Amino acid sequence: MAMPISPLLLVAIPVVSATLGMLMWRNPQALKVWVLIVTGATLVTVGLTSEALSVGSGGVLLRSLLPLTAFVTLLAQPVHRSLRAAWLMTLLLLGFGLGALALEAPLSQVFFLLLLALIGLMLYRYRHQAVFDAWVGIGTAGLGILCVIVAVTAPSSVSSIMLGVACGIGLPLVPFHKTYVAALTGLPGNLPAFLGALLPVVGFHGLLTLQPALSDAVFNTVGILSLVGMVYGSLKALTQSRAASVITYGSLAFFSILWWYLITTRTTAPQTVVYVSAVALTTSGLLIARYVLRARYGEIDLRALTGLAERMPRFAVALVLLTVAALGLPPFGVFSGFVGMLLAPSFVLSGALAVILIVWLCASWYFVDLAHGLLFGRQRHERHHEDLRAPELASLAIILALLVALGVMPARLFNPEPANLQRSVWMEPPAWIK
Repeated sequence: MAMPISPLLLVAIPVVSATLGMLMWRNPQALKVWVLIVTGATLVTVGLTSEALSVGSGGVLLRSLLPLTAFVTLLAQPVHRSLRAAWLMTLLLLGFGLGALALEAPLSQVFFLLLLALIGLMLYRYRHQAVFDAWVGIGTAGLGILCVIVAVTAPSSVSSIMLGVACGIGLPLVPFHKTYVAALTGLPGNLPAFLGALLPVVGFHGLLTLQPALSDAVFNTVGILSLVGMVYGSLKALTQSRAASVITYGSLAFFSILWWYLITTRTTAPQTVVYVSAVALTTSGLLIARYVLRARYGEIDLRALTGLAERMPRFAVALVLLTVAALGLPPFGVFSGFVGMLLAPSFVLSGALAVILIVWLCASWYFVDLAHGLLFGRQRHERHHEDLRAPELASLAIILALLVALGVMPARLFNPEPANLQRSVWMEPPAWIK
C-alpha cells in the first residue's frame, strides 16, 4: 500500500537537488551521477504519492513519464563540462512540470508559469544556436505566461480561452507551436529530448480538465486549427534538411491529430493517454538518437551523413525500431493508442479522417527517408564512426521497451479518470476568484 506523501515533495526533490548540484559543478562525473539519482528518486516518489493524489492509472502514468524521460535522456549524455547547465536545468524543469501536474490551483498555475518562463530564458540564452528564430519561441512562451496571469483573474469564459492557448503552447497547436519547435531544435544537451515529453504531457493534462469549460465556438475553431496543424506539420517535415527539424514537425502533426480527436469527440478515452505518452516517448527517443550523431559529427545536413548501418549496427537497429514506432506500426504504443481512439464508441467517421490518413502517409515518407538516408547510401570513410556506447544503448532500449509496454498493455489500465483529475486541476481559478 502506497504511503500518503505530500505532493509538494515531487517538486521539492528535483528543485532543491538542482541547487545542491551546484556544489558538484567542478566535477561533471559526480554531477551526472547526482542528477540520475535525483530523477530516479523522483520516479519512486511519484509512485508513493499516487494514493495521496487520488488519481487513476492515467494520472500516475503521465506523472511517471516525466522523471522517467528525464532519467533516460540524462543517461544517454556523455560526461562533459559543457552539458552541466543542461543537466541542472533538467531538474528544475522536472520540478516545475510536476508542480503543474500534481498541485492544486493556484500553486499549479504558478509552476506552469515558472515552466514557461524558464524555457523562455533558456531560449534567450541559446538563441544563437537555434535552427529557427528563437525570438518567435520566446514570444509564444511570453504569450503563455500572459495567458496564465490573465486566467487567474478573468471570468470563467475568458479564463478557459486563455488557458486553452497555454495548453496549445505545451501540447503544440498551430499557431502557438513555436516555443515547442524552438526548444526542440535550439537547446543543448538532453533538453530537447526531455522537453519533447514534458511540454506535451503538461499541455495534455491541462486540456483534459479544460474541455468541459470550452464553448462550441472554441471547439470549432480549435478543430480547424488542428487540421491545419496536421497538414502544416507534415509539409514542413517533408522540406527539412536537419534531423531535429524533421522530428519536431513530425511530432507536431501527430499531436495535432490528438487535438482534433479530443475536440471533436469531447471525451477523454483511455487510449488518448496511451497515444500522447507513446508519441512523446518516440519523439524523445528520436531526439536522443539525433544527439548521438550530433555529439560525434556536429550539426550537419542529413545529406552529408550516410551509410551508417555497417559501421554503427547497434545504432542502426535502434533507429529502425524507433522509426517503426514513429510510423504507428505494431507492437508499439502509437499504433495501439491511435487504433484505440478510432475504435472508441465516441469516434464518428468524418471527412477529417482523410486528412489524418494523408498525414500518416507523409510520415511514412519523411521518417523512413530520415532513417534510410542516415543508414544506407554511400559510406563516408573520411569520418570516424563509433557505435552506441553502453549508456546510450541502455537509454534507447528503455524507451523502446516502454513503447512496447504501452502497445501491448490494455488501454483500460490507463483510464485518465477526468473526474478525479479535476480535483488537482491547474486550469481552475482559485476559489476566491469564483
